[in-house]
Amino acid sequence: MKLIKFLNSNESSMESYNALNSASLLKAMGHSVYIMSAKSHYLNDFCNKNKITFVDMDFSIKLGFLKLPEVDIIEIYGYNLHNYLLLKKLISMNTPVILNIYSFPDNKFIEFIRDNINNFSKIIVPFESIKDELVFNDIDDDKIFVNNPLLLLSRWESAKQIKPAIFLKRPYRVITVYRKQNLDNIKFFLSVAKKILSLNQNINFSIIGLKNDALREYARELGISHKVDMLGWREDIPEIMAMSHIYVRTDKSPDVSRSLIEAMASSVVCVVPQIKGISDVIISDYNGVIVEPENEKSYVKSIISLINEPIRMQNLSNMAYNYAKANFSSNIVVRVEEILCKDVIMENSII
Repeated sequence: MKLIKFLNSNESSMESYNALNSASLLKAMGHSVYIMSAKSHYLNDFCNKNKITFVDMDFSIKLGFLKLPEVDIIEIYGYNLHNYLLLKKLISMNTPVILNIYSFPDNKFIEFIRDNINNFSKIIVPFESIKDELVFNDIDDDKIFVNNPLLLLSRWESAKQIKPAIFLKRPYRVITVYRKQNLDNIKFFLSVAKKILSLNQNINFSIIGLKNDALREYARELGISHKVDMLGWREDIPEIMAMSHIYVRTDKSPDVSRSLIEAMASSVVCVVPQIKGISDVIISDYNGVIVEPENEKSYVKSIISLINEPIRMQNLSNMAYNYAKANFSSNIVVRVEEILCKDVIMENSII
């Protein structure tokens, strides 16, 4: 099978992570895989390492002047309005097209899908709530297929191995991760941290994401800067997750983030807001804890309750890991993708 994966989103997105890692696994399974995207050092290095042919999306390609390798199927990941001409060209070709959506689409994206629905053989989404959103907006149910996002579990499983020792370690460590700059969400996390520290000083907090002087200053204003580690962006997130007890998400977006899945795979208890999308992954008091969004008291009460009940916290952490392993294992997810692609190719050859 020959396929090309078009990365129509930024390289740090959930779409790109799934596209690149599924490409490397499909390549290892004997398929011919191409990656098309705007050129970057990271993508070049990834493709060279995995012996995947990289197709540079230069200016002429953006305008729709395509010189693509002959493939059996095209997979598009995400939506970028700036690449509209290229998208129209890709979906107008005789090659079957699969659209992969890993976040809730905005109105323009939904309109684009609806207007071009006959050009898509399948639309792959990671969760039922995104499928429901598309169906609600009159996208044909039969076109949509749910396949979980993937995670390369090996490094995260290593983190899981030291968890029994971590649960005996004090002080407790509460962590949050952000890839998009949203000061309000992190300030909310810091406000929650201040209230928790007023009840229990045997806790440290960590923030992973782009460093920001305004956040440091806010932590100083709250008088908790000595209890908060602002780690910046790190390459050793599995190791940091391994040393953490609780992951907190304050973001109100319904999109499931990579960091949430990574925390679960690291056997970290996840405290998340009650928002559509997130509930596809976290079931309260089964594999995590769901709280009221933007409610400091709800966050504080839940986190303190976990810390006061270490056995419950450990049970939840084990269930989080088991859920991640059962649902996000890369080998299973890519095997499902392979079967779906072959089915689409066969259906189009009959037509």
